[in-house]
Amino acid sequence: MNSIINGIKALNSSEKHKKSNLKNIYHEKQKKELCALHSLNNLFQDDFYTKAKLDQICIELCPQEWLNPHRGILGRGNYNINIIMKALQLRDHEAIWFDKRR
Repeated sequence: MNSIINGIKALNSSEKHKKSNLKNIYHEKQKKELCALHSLNNLFQDDFYTKAKLDQICIELCPQEWLNPHRGILGRGNYNINIIMKALQLRDHEAIWFDKRR
């Protein structure tokens, strides 16, 4: 979060800083139903995850399911939170589940 705030401050400082900071920010635009894929890659600032890698995680979580409950029915993405959490674990990170109702 601090790097984002520092990046925003730097963008406001000068034209030279604007150009140099924009080159360092990795961003994938949303395509199809691959929100989780783009979010993970944007978070880690590289293109580590692919649709094939996330599909493989789905299969690992439910190897016997013909219709995998962790992704969209047509296989175009739409991965659920279990896939995101497993993908984070594979990179030695974790998601902390927050429920404001408690």
